[in-house]
Amino acid sequence: MESPLIYAMLLLLNVFEFSSGLIINKGKDRTYFFCSGDGMLTGVHTIKLFLTTDNLKIYCFFKNENKSPSKEILGLFTSGGLAPNMIIMNSTYYGGYNFKLTPFSNRLQWEIDIPRENITVNTDIAAIEQWIIRITMHEGLNIYETEGTLLDLVREPILQWNLGQVLSEMEVKKLYPEVQDIKVTKSPCANDVALMGLIMKPSFNGVFIGKTISGFWTYEECIWYDLTKMVYKELNDEHQGLTVIDLVLTNNFLVILTSLGLYVSSDLRYPTTSQIKLSRAEFCGFERGDYIRGKLWYNERCFANRESFEVDYVTITFNRNRTLSESSSCFFSKEPFHQWLPCLYATYKNVESTPHVITFLIDQETESGIYLLHIQNTKQTLVTVSMINDGKPSPRPKFPSFLFPPTFTHPVGMVFHPRTHYLYVYGNQIWLSMDGGNSFEVLCDLFSHYVKKSIHSFYTADIIFIGEDGTIYMTKAGLKRYTVLGKFNDKIFTVYYDQLGYIHKLTPETFDAGTGLLGHGGSSSLFGKLPDLGIRTALVPQYISAREMFLFAYVPLNMPKDTQWKRRFKNLQLGKMVALRKAGVAYIINVFMHKDEPAGFQTSVHAKIVDPFAMENSTESPCLLNNLEIKYSGKIYFTLTLEKKDPNYAFKASDVERSVVIPGYSSFLITEIKNQWTASALATMPQTINSTLKFPKGSWFVFNFGTIGEQAWLMTSKPCNYWIEEEGLDFMSLNLVKYIDVGNKIEYKFKIIPKAKATYPIPPVSVVVGNPSLVEVKTQGAFDLNSNYYLHIQIAGKFFQKGSTTLAMIVWPAARACVAIALQPTIKSSCSYLKSMRHTPGRHIPPQDWISGVHKDSQGFNMIKTLPINYRPPSHMGISIPLTDNFYHADPSKPIPRNLFHKSKETGKYKQCANVTSRAMCNCSEHQKVSHAVAFSDCKEKVHRFKFPVTQYPVVLKIFNEKEKVPVEPPYLVTMTEVNMRKNWQLKHNEPENVKKMKDYLEQRLKTPVYNPLGLNLTIKGSELFHFKVSLVPGVSFCELNEEFQIYVDEVPLPFPGHALIAVATSVVLGGLIFIAFVFQLRNIHPLRALKRCIRGNPTLTSTTTVNS
Repeated sequence: MESPLIYAMLLLLNVFEFSSGLIINKGKDRTYFFCSGDGMLTGVHTIKLFLTTDNLKIYCFFKNENKSPSKEILGLFTSGGLAPNMIIMNSTYYGGYNFKLTPFSNRLQWEIDIPRENITVNTDIAAIEQWIIRITMHEGLNIYETEGTLLDLVREPILQWNLGQVLSEMEVKKLYPEVQDIKVTKSPCANDVALMGLIMKPSFNGVFIGKTISGFWTYEECIWYDLTKMVYKELNDEHQGLTVIDLVLTNNFLVILTSLGLYVSSDLRYPTTSQIKLSRAEFCGFERGDYIRGKLWYNERCFANRESFEVDYVTITFNRNRTLSESSSCFFSKEPFHQWLPCLYATYKNVESTPHVITFLIDQETESGIYLLHIQNTKQTLVTVSMINDGKPSPRPKFPSFLFPPTFTHPVGMVFHPRTHYLYVYGNQIWLSMDGGNSFEVLCDLFSHYVKKSIHSFYTADIIFIGEDGTIYMTKAGLKRYTVLGKFNDKIFTVYYDQLGYIHKLTPETFDAGTGLLGHGGSSSLFGKLPDLGIRTALVPQYISAREMFLFAYVPLNMPKDTQWKRRFKNLQLGKMVALRKAGVAYIINVFMHKDEPAGFQTSVHAKIVDPFAMENSTESPCLLNNLEIKYSGKIYFTLTLEKKDPNYAFKASDVERSVVIPGYSSFLITEIKNQWTASALATMPQTINSTLKFPKGSWFVFNFGTIGEQAWLMTSKPCNYWIEEEGLDFMSLNLVKYIDVGNKIEYKFKIIPKAKATYPIPPVSVVVGNPSLVEVKTQGAFDLNSNYYLHIQIAGKFFQKGSTTLAMIVWPAARACVAIALQPTIKSSCSYLKSMRHTPGRHIPPQDWISGVHKDSQGFNMIKTLPINYRPPSHMGISIPLTDNFYHADPSKPIPRNLFHKSKETGKYKQCANVTSRAMCNCSEHQKVSHAVAFSDCKEKVHRFKFPVTQYPVVLKIFNEKEKVPVEPPYLVTMTEVNMRKNWQLKHNEPENVKKMKDYLEQRLKTPVYNPLGLNLTIKGSELFHFKVSLVPGVSFCELNEEFQIYVDEVPLPFPGHALIAVATSVVLGGLIFIAFVFQLRNIHPLRALKRCIRGNPTLTSTTTVNS
């Protein structure tokens, strides 16, 4: 068992390896630390986790020398306050999760349990990126890091289908002797999900496909299916010789080319049955022999968070020239792959001059079609690019065709590196284009051999080219150098990259990823001993300075011309390391070809000396103790003569192919020893020697770069020599996806750190834009005193145009051993799915209070309203007559209140709870319960509660984009509606002159009120629930941003009855007066006359009678 003291020392040492930035290409210590999804040790060398509808559980532990969990080491780190930290990321997402500091008692591991909703709330079937898992003992410190993958089994399209009848282990073994070749295709977004088709011999019948969800790490995990009956069902008959020829798995479809036709699946996102459905595509005039020689071509791109302009294309080519009655021997189609169109629309009268389409690819960045053509009668190979108009390639080329040299005699195919704009053409040569097919540079020349297929890893940017003889050539995307990994002698094999870029050799019987994994696509045991990348010939050093030199490769003058290429430097040696077995190392910077001079040296390399090369001493070459005379013999060769005729200081037979180096003069390769004191030699710079040269002993030296006996030098790949640091992001992915909205821009800041300081530093980065017409890119770079290079990139959209482009940042001097040589972010001129508009409530309520449903203000008023079961807001017809279709806090098992009137019964429809009998069956997630979206109203339980009246409520809106948030203000304008058609509310906003003009212009076209979001206030005159939707006016953003919020107005006082009482009293009084007047008139009663008499009073009567006494 390992001593705890050792691990304590390692921990303390690693703690000080702190970096404030994110660094790629720096070595990681992965020893003894391991994590898994089930807590068990497995034979898989990396973490493979799977996300289901349940929680994600992860277990991490240490292993001792016996590879068993070590409780002592775990306890040591726990006592030091360290526990694992996990990062989940892809090209657009980054999330951190922490393990508990203290593990459970008597456990040998740390554990973490993450609910699915904390990772993703989506469950719909769609192409999504497979996550990368990175687990360290402490984020930011170089302490025991390991990484793996997380695959969502719920959403990956192909995993939702049964591909056919499952074969048993014995049934699969019976197929081995009948297999002729194998084909592999993988999911564009989840490379661990892959399919392998078996190409059977003509004597055997059947379509057999294997499926993996963990990247072919173990043979037992692969499930084999028999699709034979499914294919025969489409043919309506059985035919002999049925087998898989090729297959392609796109984002949403499976395309299978068989010997009896082309078959396309239904849309994998919408499974109607458990069994996959295939339909046959018809190609008139093509028979079984044509299909056998057919090929499928696909530009692999991941369409996670798919945009409207993103669509998959597949091309089928038939290896024959078309006849006059046929439209083409090449067809292409876009999903759903119902209509297949000819690739070439130009008509040729002469069939022999008709170019044969080897490959046709759609470049979606520039909306163009790229042809790899071969003209049979002239033996010419060329690439032509045409624009795509109305879904068809234009007959007019976009720019002049690129014609390959006559040495490119065996073209095989053309392919884009996934998620980039690097275009490769391969055959007996490999060519690279970075501008979409306009120009090409040769990567390597295989002479008598050729490449039959290419395999790519987007994660590590590795590319493998498989030669017809089994040789494996490898390069990095965008790198103009390559290497040879080794050679496989298996008769039937292919190579596959999983999601993390590990190489797997696949045969019908076994899957092999090697045992000594180097990480990031390497395996020391898969290829065995790495081959010597040099050439079998003598080299001659020609020093330029103490730190730079040329090495000339010797080609004997009498060597046959057809074999001279074996002794020339090629592009294979570019960027490699030359090591002298005795001592000394140099890095090759450039490769040069010579036409005439110097004789005997057709090629040379420019090298930078890392460790000085060892010279021969006087024991190994006694001639060094003699004086040297050099004279031109007149016949290409130079004669080297030793002045002293002492046998102890003479030439030896072993001096042949050794180099004489004289500072300030040409170097010489000894080709022949004529006698003890005379030798013939070839000069590296013969034109500089005009007379006889004499050099005393001690002023000239001898180096041995010869091949006599054991070759004195060897050539291998050089170690990583650059680090890349990103200073502005929390995480770094080699394939980041960034969005640019209208008027926005993106900034990148990189620091390129060399391991060795350069004498004359040259900017080590090249920046290539896939579609320059879509974005404007500005770069600035500068060196510091330590030769570190700082690169600042600004990217902005040019027009109000949607599209995507790749931006390649290539560190061209970096060694292939570096994990990151080229960073390839994708820039989308579109709306980010992470961008949203949010309403900021005027008061903050903690999450725990939302759970309890109680949050009181200083007056004791509860600011949270729990809605009644099956609640619907009132309408303009009254509280008891709701007319909206939206239910809140739905429960189909409970009665529906306010449902007495006919109009109320006609409205009201469940969404989440449709066709279920209880609320539990609605499957409302916690996210849906707190969401303001009307789509989740069935799940909504609690809303903000306000006391009547609600006046001048500020509607504060902000736009969130990843970590940025900006207030919504002009030029942004908004519209606002109430989703339940309630009317008793109003808005007030500021109207400056510029806003008023835009408002008037937009209202005429949108037919709805438009508001200034800055200073927007809401007044509500009604009661109960109001559900508002705010929408951003289109035209200033690619995004259709909406936000919804709800306000429940409570404690509304009863209406004051005074007006009604006065009206009633007035009516009664007036009615009574009219009635009394009518009665008086009827009885002939005149109240006015009586009133007048009353006013005047009664008159006094006077008597005239006299009485006498």
